Amino acid sequence: MRQRRLIAGATAFGLMAGAGALMLPAAQAADPDEPAVILSEDFEDGDPGPLVQNGAVTLSVVEDGGDKALFVTGRANDYDGIKTPANLLQAGGTYTFSAQLKLASAPGTTASARFVVEPAYSWVGNTTVSADAWTTVSGTFTAPAGADPATLRAYLGTSDLGAPYDYLVDDVVITGTAASADGGTWQPTPDPAFVPGGAGNPTSTPVAAARGTGNAVALTFDDGPNPGETDAVLDLLRDSGITATFCIIGQNVQAEGGADLLRRIVAEGHTLCNHGTSYADMGSWTQGQVETDLKENLRIIRAAVGDPAQPVPYFRAPNGSWGATGEVAAALGMQPLGLGNVIFDWDGNDLGEETLTANLRAAFTPGAVVLAHDGGGDRSNTVDAVATVVAEKLAEGWTFTLPQGGAAAATAGITSGFETGTDGWTARGDGVSVSTSTDARTGTGSLLVTGRTQPWHGAALDVTAGLPVGVAVEVSVWARLAPGQQPASLKVSVQRDNGGGSAYDGVAGAGASVTADGWTELKGTYTLGAAADTAQVYVEGPVGVDFLLDDFSLAPFAETPIQAEVPALKDVLGSQGIEHVGVAIDARETVGTAADLLRKHYNAFTPENAGKPESVQPVEGQFTFTQLDQLLDFADANGVEVYGHVLAWHSQTPAWFFRDGDRDLTNSPADQALLKTRMEAHIKGIADHIDARYPDGDSPIWAWDVVNEVIADGDTANPHDMRDSRWFQVLGEGFVDEAFRLADRYFPDAELFINDYNTEMPGKRADYLDLIGALQARSVPIDGVGHQAHVDVARPVQWLEDSIEAVEALDPTLLQAITELDVNASTENQGADVSGVPADPYSPAFRNDADAAAEVGYYYRDLFAMLTDHADSVESVTFWGISNARTWLRTWPMARPWEQPLPFDDDLQVTPAYWGIVDPSRLPARPADVLPPRIADSPDVTAVSNGASGAKVTYAPPSAIDTLDGAVPLDCAPASGSRFRIGTTTVTCTATDEAGNTRTSSFDVVVIRKAPGKP
Repeated sequence: MRQRRLIAGATAFGLMAGAGALMLPAAQAADPDEPAVILSEDFEDGDPGPLVQNGAVTLSVVEDGGDKALFVTGRANDYDGIKTPANLLQAGGTYTFSAQLKLASAPGTTASARFVVEPAYSWVGNTTVSADAWTTVSGTFTAPAGADPATLRAYLGTSDLGAPYDYLVDDVVITGTAASADGGTWQPTPDPAFVPGGAGNPTSTPVAAARGTGNAVALTFDDGPNPGETDAVLDLLRDSGITATFCIIGQNVQAEGGADLLRRIVAEGHTLCNHGTSYADMGSWTQGQVETDLKENLRIIRAAVGDPAQPVPYFRAPNGSWGATGEVAAALGMQPLGLGNVIFDWDGNDLGEETLTANLRAAFTPGAVVLAHDGGGDRSNTVDAVATVVAEKLAEGWTFTLPQGGAAAATAGITSGFETGTDGWTARGDGVSVSTSTDARTGTGSLLVTGRTQPWHGAALDVTAGLPVGVAVEVSVWARLAPGQQPASLKVSVQRDNGGGSAYDGVAGAGASVTADGWTELKGTYTLGAAADTAQVYVEGPVGVDFLLDDFSLAPFAETPIQAEVPALKDVLGSQGIEHVGVAIDARETVGTAADLLRKHYNAFTPENAGKPESVQPVEGQFTFTQLDQLLDFADANGVEVYGHVLAWHSQTPAWFFRDGDRDLTNSPADQALLKTRMEAHIKGIADHIDARYPDGDSPIWAWDVVNEVIADGDTANPHDMRDSRWFQVLGEGFVDEAFRLADRYFPDAELFINDYNTEMPGKRADYLDLIGALQARSVPIDGVGHQAHVDVARPVQWLEDSIEAVEALDPTLLQAITELDVNASTENQGADVSGVPADPYSPAFRNDADAAAEVGYYYRDLFAMLTDHADSVESVTFWGISNARTWLRTWPMARPWEQPLPFDDDLQVTPAYWGIVDPSRLPARPADVLPPRIADSPDVTAVSNGASGAKVTYAPPSAIDTLDGAVPLDCAPASGSRFRIGTTTVTCTATDEAGNTRTSSFDVVVIRKAPGKP
């Protein structure tokens, strides 16, 4: 081995263990104040050991001067190389990094090298290294106290050179000291997937006092859930209008009826407490034994509830026997909850109702935690005593609260009136200015936002304190454009920052067209679906628009429970042969009432954004699965299947896919090889992660959109009118083949779909079918065809049926899926890409929202009557959004508040669209027909004339269909059979339905004169 330059203490641990790797947790140091070696790698055993690849590089162990070293080749970025594994570095720890490094470049070459610690990208030990000799790169770093070990990782970084270069590295050593000063604080087993209980700043000391002042108590129940008694307790709490804390035993959840009771406890707003998996006394257990039991009980509770992040903010030790349990519970995010005032309602005591009632009256002291039992035996007398005393105390004016600590306090409202300043609002984006203005809606001040040069530029406010996970809030702000501005759509969004990454959500419903003439309210609801380090609310809109804001508020919002009595969509459609009934979601739909709706009505979901390339691999070689894993956790907990979306797409794909350094990839063989390599790395990276999560092959992912939107809407010079995407420009049509072959290799058990929008349009249908036929002719492993079905109320259902039947005729074994269904109520569906239009191309098709909702319901009636007729081939239907409040149509490309495209309304209640699917007899009266017929696209007609007078041309007129009247005749002029002059003549066709609504369409007849002497 090369002579190491080790820091003090390094030789005291494990280096004598011989060549190879050593990796220990820092907490194993004999003296916590002395550094311990937590990683040592000299590569003498021929592999990188615990170090992992960072970026698209090749790692190989080579001989160098009689010793072995790691050779890092194929570097294109300053971060390409090696990286420490997750969970090696711990929050608050102090670490010294050291490595020997030599450039594999021409003699005399130098560069700077350093360790870089994520997620803050902190430089450690920046040192000049060369190609002439080995150089030690070393430095010391202290991790932040709140850092996440899963993302606290270090890599070897270098300065940028003019061209890619390689290096050799050897003798990587990391030493560290424990994070705690006294070395005595127990830490749970590192597990990045573990979700803590949810207590705010828990302590190891049990609390035994209630929140509030005066005659307030915290009522708690132990040892449930227990059929009979727990039902009765819940009934009396509901009827009394109060809530309590339930300490849950896992084995009782798993017993018959236990899970249903637990779900009722949560649904009715009560707080959960971890009481262990059984009745076992934990007083003599080790920390590790306690940790295992408490985590298992959390798993049982969360699996039964169907929420992998369900808060369980308290822990109560069985029998009040604490031992190490308080320390462990606090470390796992649960506040230990003392026994408080007990009523002695367990075996060995007088359990008569009169005695228990007297005991309970005595237990009611101001500020007390009161303990009764709903499980562990016959507790009927306890229930009767609770009913008596609760009624008495309510009549006396007592209040019922939570124990201190543990559960988060009710979300505090946040308001801004801009009377004395900007109230914490800041500029979002370079060049943006925020300042106070006297042009106010109320009071004397407002916020003026100017200098916006990007759509996301605007004004932002930190609202972290007002957004606990799973709590619905209502957001409202009044907006007005600056004088002289033309009307524009503004919307409210949320930025979530976590572990160095950011994600963005719209506030459902908070978008509107705003003018300079008056104030408009932007109002909607939002639920934070996963923990965030920080969260900001911001207002955004079109480039160049200056606007004023006033009277902002964010406050808790009481969600309406879902309608439990209505039939589940998955049951209704399943009985008609459609196997998968899904919905597009993100983390917001894994908590709260939205999650309840999902569990009731759907047996599948599509990750709306979490599986897209920019979400999964934003930086080459750096995969991020946090968002996707949360959705998979929800699927696992609820027995729901997942339709993966999407492996290869032209949109929401990072630019680095199609670049080599500072240049765009071309269709050269070398660039094609590079892009294919990247495609494979991306697909394989996802598959490797899924396989690691599900080593037994039981992944909930049943299908993938392999490619998405590869056909253009209009004519192109490409085969099948392929979209001229960067994928196509570099690889041609073959990129589709490559994606399917790779998906088949790495996801052999999943159904593989091609997916596109407007597939019901006759022109695009032909291109789509041609491409699918060509893929099959090349033996590409395609299993299914996806129809997005972003349609509008006037688009004929017959057109989609024609497309489904065309696929059936092409190959009846192909599965078909409706992948992104919604039905808009605008005058014309412009599609998703309207970025080039100067003004909003949409307007409402109906005079009021009730008429629009009714007509959408009738459209769903006709659509699902057709789809169920084709249930033998239509495997899946996915609705693009959990509710009308969450539809993309409300804000794209501009505010469209009239849209009601889905089966559930803004409050998660059923809509006419739902009844159109489930029971059309419950639809409201159909509104007056205001929708004109639709005319299919017609290709131009070419004819040849033998003389100068033109030619008589017979053409087949296009078809026209009306949603109420069916096929509608066309009046075309000039008529078929007319004589057309030499040159181009436009034929205009008019369709008129029975209500007098008309639509026109045109095509050209081109007459060419035959040259003399030509046949």
